[in-house]
Amino acid sequence: MMTEFHFSPRPNRAAEIAWQPWSEDAFARAEREDKPILLSISAVWCHWCHVMDETSYSDAGVIDTINARYVPVRVDNDERPDVNARYNMGGWPTTAFLTPDGSLLTGATYLPPDNMQRALDEVAAFYAERKDDIAEKTREIRTARTTYDIAPPETLTPTLVDAYAASLLAAYDEEFGGFNEAPKFPQPEVHEFLLAYWRLSGDVRYYEIVAHTMRAMAHGGMYDAVEGGFFRYSTTRDWSIPHYEKMAEDHAGLLRVLAQLQLWAPSALVHGDLERTIAYVRTVLRDAQTGFFAGSQDADEHYYTLPLDERQKLEAPFVDRRSYSNWTAALAGAFAWCGIALEDRSLIDDALQTLDTLHERVRDPSGLLYHVVAPGEGPRVTGLLGDQVAYLRALLDAYEISGEARLLERAKAHAGATIAAFGADDGGFYDRANRDTLGRLDVPDRPITENGLMIESLLRLSVLLHEPIYRERAQSTLLLYVKSFARAMSFSAAYVRGLARYLAPEVSVRITGDLAAGAPLRRAARQLPSPFVAVESDPAGATAAYLCEGTACRPLELKH
Repeated sequence: MMTEFHFSPRPNRAAEIAWQPWSEDAFARAEREDKPILLSISAVWCHWCHVMDETSYSDAGVIDTINARYVPVRVDNDERPDVNARYNMGGWPTTAFLTPDGSLLTGATYLPPDNMQRALDEVAAFYAERKDDIAEKTREIRTARTTYDIAPPETLTPTLVDAYAASLLAAYDEEFGGFNEAPKFPQPEVHEFLLAYWRLSGDVRYYEIVAHTMRAMAHGGMYDAVEGGFFRYSTTRDWSIPHYEKMAEDHAGLLRVLAQLQLWAPSALVHGDLERTIAYVRTVLRDAQTGFFAGSQDADEHYYTLPLDERQKLEAPFVDRRSYSNWTAALAGAFAWCGIALEDRSLIDDALQTLDTLHERVRDPSGLLYHVVAPGEGPRVTGLLGDQVAYLRALLDAYEISGEARLLERAKAHAGATIAAFGADDGGFYDRANRDTLGRLDVPDRPITENGLMIESLLRLSVLLHEPIYRERAQSTLLLYVKSFARAMSFSAAYVRGLARYLAPEVSVRITGDLAAGAPLRRAARQLPSPFVAVESDPAGATAAYLCEGTACRPLELKH
């Protein structure tokens, strides 16, 4: 069995397919043999990927047809999010049929054996019979590029933020929480926006959306009441029947939301939800030696529906021990938020350990983060924007919460490296630094979520470092999406939050003196009415707090 690929943990024959990794060799072979490519995008945590391995990819006829008539390429979504972004057909598994140059012919998600066999036969016949037409059509598609209608600066107005908030209010499910109908996913970036908007506007309805939704998720079927942790999403409107994967990515976002709820509206319920979720992440996902976080824990419906005494007789679902830098960094930032919300220094120390390990072990020669670190192996896959954005955000979170100067210094250096490697001349940031031309990787993409997070970090740096060049870069990125962000709906949340920060006054609290003595002041500064106050630390002088607007500062009494 080929060990470089992950197949279902249950019996299957998927390894009998001559899978190749996403590589120049695979594309060269398809060109040389004049065969279409079957691209399978799967994930180690994905239930239906496992089902496809056990059914369609274990069917003798399917195996024979793929090996004879296709070049099969298998990609792990978590390892190659850039490939997934260009080929995903609406979920996992993705089953995509490509020309030898990587142009998309057609595709689907899960295909049962009969449908798969029919698709394999039809696509192979279509490719053989219509080669010239396909080549002409794909040339036309590949020469087309996404264009951005860049708006003038005066279009950046509070009206855009208000309209977005109103659209979320309209989509809110007042009965069960969350938005719209089933399936329902956790949407932590949306909730962070709503909490920020509540703090800015004073409109308690936006707080209630978040509080109600988090209660519904944390005390319903979306939560593992036995071992802790959130499942990936709910198949039902009332959050009662989940898909049972547990993802590092989701926990990073949801811990941030719970921490902000506890910091800004403390309650025993949220405190308890935070503590039991942190306990799950620390126990199951976190490696105490490195500070790395595992990517996911497998779905196992039978296991998760058992009570504790029955579970203990079984082996726990598989944990993917690979650390993905974007999720590991995001969890480090979340731990910092949890530490200040719960006044638990050990969580902040955990965050600092993780960020120090990323700095020491996971950077490439240009200072950018690699994407994947598997246990016992060196880091690999470099040049992905998501890793850099998550790391920069976490460095700033940890700096503002701990006051440790090295984190701000690293944030400045990392922002510079990211701008140099990913920045587009007309604004925004591409999702890849490598100019890889395999398949559709040569199609430039500036994803709105990552760009929104980058906008926020740039605006924070502008205030913390007193360097307006970061604000200028944030503005050019904001202008890129003004005319299109509404179409991205919930994926626009980080962008609109960045816009709200851009429009808010540039205010910081500077805390002087011993870092340990200043911890209560840093917490109090985080509880000021504006969610966009930057918190600076200066170890010189006596312990005190100053409110700064631009370069003008005045003493500030903070209750702590």
